[in-house]
Amino acid sequence: MRTMGYMPTEMELIELSQQINMNLGGRVDFEDFVELMTPKLLAETAGMIGLQEMRDAFKEFDTNGDGEITLDELQLAMQRLMGERLTPREISDVVKEADINGDGTVDFEEFVKMMSR
Repeated sequence: MRTMGYMPTEMELIELSQQINMNLGGRVDFEDFVELMTPKLLAETAGMIGLQEMRDAFKEFDTNGDGEITLDELQLAMQRLMGERLTPREISDVVKEADINGDGTVDFEEFVKMMSR
């Protein structure tokens, strides 16, 4: 499991063992294993992206390089990267949702948390 990128907790291993014993009579072939693990692997890896990729993405939004994404920078990035022109209200809503410390901008930590949702 670990070689596939899934790092189960002790409790998850116990639950998996119980599932195998109850549903599969204590025996698991490869197809059974894949069926059991696919939902867990998808959930575990859905939000995974490397730190460098996240930094690169942040830089695309933080056009002046000051470490914060402003309303204007977000507006420009959305238009440039995605071809979408959001209304000022939509931009403001996105920033408010991501802006944990309430300073009116999105820093790298807030960006990572927003992108990981």
